Amino acid sequence: PSPPPPSPPPPSPPPPSPPPPSPPPPSPPPLPPIWYVKLETDGECQGWFIEETGSAAGACQELCSRSDACGATTFHLTRFVCWLHFKDVEDCRAAQQLTYASPQGDDGCDQNWGNIGCDACVPDFSKVGHATWSAHCYERNFASPPTAT
Repeated sequence: PSPPPPSPPPPSPPPPSPPPPSPPPPSPPPLPPIWYVKLETDGECQGWFIEETGSAAGACQELCSRSDACGATTFHLTRFVCWLHFKDVEDCRAAQQLTYASPQGDDGCDQNWGNIGCDACVPDFSKVGHATWSAHCYERNFASPPTAT
């Protein structure tokens, strides 16, 4: 009789399991909600401003929200334009070039509205710069809106 055939080699051990995937990096904290408060006194907000076309106060607020430096917006009821207000002329000019890309000539970041004649004065977005029935000023807030009581 012939010898039995050789035994097959033992099976290779399975390859090692890959390490478990690393957990995804933590998500950045959510940005605070942006909301706007209409000032009690009708009028135009203070601050350096860019003029943009806007059909409603909400459209102006949406435009303002595109720039972290925009602190208030004025909606002109009769002209259907928005003024986007900034505390610093440098922030206004940077936003005008980078965010809005719409130079406005005489209406582009050349007036510290509500503080005309005082370029060094810091605008106060909680106060109107010029009272008028034909415009509403909306101060931008980054904190949580007040809760209803």
